[in-house]
Amino acid sequence: MILLKSNPEIVSRLITMSNAKTEAKRIYVGEHHKFKISPLHAKGKSREGYWYTHIIVNGKRKVVQKPTEDKLYDFLYGFYRDMEDIPKTYDDLFEAYIKSKRSYGRSELTLREYRRINGFLSKKIRNKSFVLISEDELREWLMCDFLKRNPKKEALKKMLQLIKAVYTFGIRRKLCFDNPAQDILVEDYFKFCNLKTKTNEERSFSEEDIEKLREYGLKDSNNPHAAVMLVAIETGMRAGELPALRKDDVRDGYIYVHRQQLKEPKTASGKKNRFKEVDYTKNERANPRGGRKIPITKECQKALEIALKLPGKSEYLFHHPNGKPVLKDSYEYYLRRRCASLGINISNNHAFRVAFNARLIKAGVDANQRCYVLGHNMQTNEKNYSFGDERTVEDVRKKLFGVA
Repeated sequence: MILLKSNPEIVSRLITMSNAKTEAKRIYVGEHHKFKISPLHAKGKSREGYWYTHIIVNGKRKVVQKPTEDKLYDFLYGFYRDMEDIPKTYDDLFEAYIKSKRSYGRSELTLREYRRINGFLSKKIRNKSFVLISEDELREWLMCDFLKRNPKKEALKKMLQLIKAVYTFGIRRKLCFDNPAQDILVEDYFKFCNLKTKTNEERSFSEEDIEKLREYGLKDSNNPHAAVMLVAIETGMRAGELPALRKDDVRDGYIYVHRQQLKEPKTASGKKNRFKEVDYTKNERANPRGGRKIPITKECQKALEIALKLPGKSEYLFHHPNGKPVLKDSYEYYLRRRCASLGINISNNHAFRVAFNARLIKAGVDANQRCYVLGHNMQTNEKNYSFGDERTVEDVRKKLFGVA
């Protein structure tokens, strides 16, 4: 205060700055506010000096009163600035939806997938006010744009599910009152999708493929990736479940599967992908059941013994000489390289799961038991794992004709 009193120039500058800020607020309000701002003429001293105006809230006009004109302008300035934060375009609504999902703990990988799907929506729609987008406009985009990409049925389902979810979010937040995608049925457009599916031979390793990979893995037994592959052959475990196995998960006669390794997306600073371990498997994230147990066969025991003899000390079953666990990505890269060198067209770990399921069927294991061992539900098992390919037909032919 002493400094201010002794330096009138500073006081004058501060007053000028304050006046400029007040004038900027008034200009801003004038650009956004359409109602008259007036002093309140009310009887009694309680409202003497007050100023009032009207604003629109949820479609209804509401009176606002403040003790001074400046305070009323301050309120209106804040009111319209807050209004600017309300989503306007479909993309704005989508970002609000993403923000909400993140606050509820949805993984960044999932949110990244949502963004990827949203990118297929035309810019014309994404940049338009979401309350003005019509059902006809969405249907026209589907027929003239999205479906011309020849998408798979699953891609179409995910696209429509996301649009409907974004609008449902908007309705719950009272940002809109209608979902233009609500009556668009995905089944009506399946006939325009790419209905070609992989043959069963393209989804599963054959017995010859598995024998080649097993033979290679036994020769490369000091490599922790080879040990992972050998156990994958005998258990049908997921690629993320295998690196998370610890030595104490191998118990008397079975393997206890209750963890998985997940890859986190790259950070904004561009750092490499990181991996984390979680105490649930893919099918138990939202429905924990304490994991599952996979019986150890003679061949599986041999593969486990190779893993237990890997150089170095570690609590993990599959580890490098320094004790660090194998990473999911490095194992999958190893598997792709081995398949390519051996002339095997399939190169993903999932093909071990499909092949293992086929072996269980051949052994007479019923559907419920197969679901438990593989770690998924009945619908998933019947849709993606159980099949009758040329190899099955050959088995039937041999039985019909009594061929040994």
